[in-house]
Amino acid sequence: MGLAGALAALLLGDSNYGYQLIALLEAELGPIWTTRPSQVYLTLGRMQRDGWLEAERVSQSRRPDRHLLTLTRSGRRAGQAWLDKSDDDDLVVRLAVARIIAPESFAELIEAAINHRAARLRSLRKSRNSPATGFRREALEAEIQRVYGELRWLDSVAKRAPELVSLPRADKSPTRVARIVEQ
Repeated sequence: MGLAGALAALLLGDSNYGYQLIALLEAELGPIWTTRPSQVYLTLGRMQRDGWLEAERVSQSRRPDRHLLTLTRSGRRAGQAWLDKSDDDDLVVRLAVARIIAPESFAELIEAAINHRAARLRSLRKSRNSPATGFRREALEAEIQRVYGELRWLDSVAKRAPELVSLPRADKSPTRVARIVEQ
């Protein structure tokens, strides 16, 4: 549910246009946001087809019509479920979206992610006692280091949570790509 979940979660705050969602994610996440606008629009189309959102056509005098996107009840449930996940998928994007959409829950989401990763790290360390064949031990050590690194990063984010949620939203004026898509 990655991209669809992120878009639904962003729309929990308010109705919006596709290019504005793209611009917001690009501004908040910088170079780690690599999803193409075409993929976003395909996903929005699937979300509409699946009953997650409704689109209202908004006429413009000198440009093509735009579509104001609003979540349905099932879209709201999906967006909230994606935001509340604590697994490894989409962690940075989820926290960036939570900072904007649910600042009151930001610290709790970080704590849930820390608890999830701490449990994962304990499980991985127990797996070290299993007989190692092939590349298993090296793969296990790589995963232990990855999870440990995420825990260290999450700890630093947790310490800065009040500061992070008080930061203004990144400038969401359309980027070059979003402006091209808008035309």
